This record gives sequence, C-alpha cells and structure tokens, in this order.
Amino acid sequence: MGSPEPRPYRYPGRPRPERPAGPAVSVAAAAALSQTAARYLEATYYISHEGEAVRPSRLAEWLGVSAPTVTGVMQRLHEQGLVEFNRDRSLLLTPAGEAASAGVVRQHRVVERWLTDALGLDWTTADQEAGQMSHAFSELVLERIFQSLGRPLTCPHGNEIPGAGLPERELENLYELPAGIPALISRISEVAEHEAPQLLQLLDQEGLHLGTRVEVRHAAGADAVTVLVGGRQTALGFRAARAVWVQREDRPSPGARPGTPRSRRA
Repeated sequence: MGSPEPRPYRYPGRPRPERPAGPAVSVAAAAALSQTAARYLEATYYISHEGEAVRPSRLAEWLGVSAPTVTGVMQRLHEQGLVEFNRDRSLLLTPAGEAASAGVVRQHRVVERWLTDALGLDWTTADQEAGQMSHAFSELVLERIFQSLGRPLTCPHGNEIPGAGLPERELENLYELPAGIPALISRISEVAEHEAPQLLQLLDQEGLHLGTRVEVRHAAGADAVTVLVGGRQTALGFRAARAVWVQREDRPSPGARPGTPRSRRA
C-alpha cells in the first residue's frame, strides 16, 4: 500500500489535477481520524479528484455547514499536517492528507461494493449505508471483504477504489463526446451523484448503466444532448450528461478483474 498509485483517468484537452506525491492510501490513518475530519477529507478528495479547486465555500455547500465552520475545521487539519492553503485560499491535500483521505474513500467504496454485490442493495441505498457504517470496519475486516469480492477495481458506479490498482483510463464526459463516436459508459461522477441523488435513478430509467454502449447523435439544444442507447434515442440534460464519463470504443480498455462492474443496474 505504500507505493504510488496510478492515476485513474485523464481529462482530454485539459491539464490533469495536480496531486501530491507520497503514499497512495492509508486505511490505518483513516481509522485514526475523527468522524468530522474523515467527512471533510473525504469531501476534499472527491472534489479535487474531479479536477475542481477545493474552496471553503465549496466544502460548505457540499457538507451543508457554514463557511466559518469549514475554515475552523480546515485550520485544525492544517495544524495536523493534512491540508495546505494556497494563496487564493483554495485547499490542497498534503501527502499525509492524500493518504488518509484515500483511506476513507477506500473504506466507503469497498463497503459499497459489498452492499451491492453481496447484499443486493441498489446504488443509492448502498452509498447512504456505506457513509453510515464504513468507518466501523477494521482494516483487517475491510481487506477480507475486498478479497472476498474478487479485488474489485471500482465502486458500483465506476469510481476507482484507492489502492486497488486501476490502470489509467482516458475518459471524457458524455456532454463533450463528439457526435457519431461510439463509447462505453465507465463511471458516474461522485460529485454529481452527491449533488443530485436522483441522478442514478434517472440514468437507470434511461438504460444508461456501466458498460452500456452509447453514441451522441446531435445537440438537442443549449441544455441537452440526444443520445443513442440500445437502439433508441433519449435526450439528456447537460448536467446529467456531464456526470456520465465514457471511454471511446476505439481506445484500449485497461481490462477488468473479477468483480469489476460492467452493466450493473442502479
């Protein structure tokens, strides 16, 4: 677990988010965090790994707290060596903070896979339940669950499990996919899912699952695109389309280990 982790995806046509060097994931460090610190670091991880700048106002919106509350918690995390403040007041995880936050995310996503794969919960319920219980699992139990599931590479909606060894994927969001280019759905944005819990239900209703082949037909207006899926056309709003990340069929896939989802329904 001490070796650097490969980056899971690239953003075509834009710079990759900068991530600090250092240990990729530390479940032990995550277990030592208070639940408040774990929540803040987890949110920071999700936002930064989507390529966004992490600002106190953004975290306040995400966590449903005031900006001064965020500033106070982040100041304590800074004193613990887990975050740094940039000159523009955005936040950056230190190597220790990256390792601890990745540990929190690993706990959550492994438990999510267990809840969906072994217990049959739907995506939305599994995400909510994992948020309630994942911190209660010891590193030993978490590793046994991970092994029993076949060492999955991703959570149920295609986001990387830190430390699982997911090869780099060159993904682009569905909204920016050129018309006429076939692609496979590879992941659903964690940020978009958090901000729009009904998103997974919408994608399920439209038949847009992991591994589904899609093709953009044409723009249906300023706020929607027309997508061909399963031989039929459907219109998706731009916010939903931006939440869906795809890999073009003409680009090599990193492959999948047993337990990696392909077309699991929400």
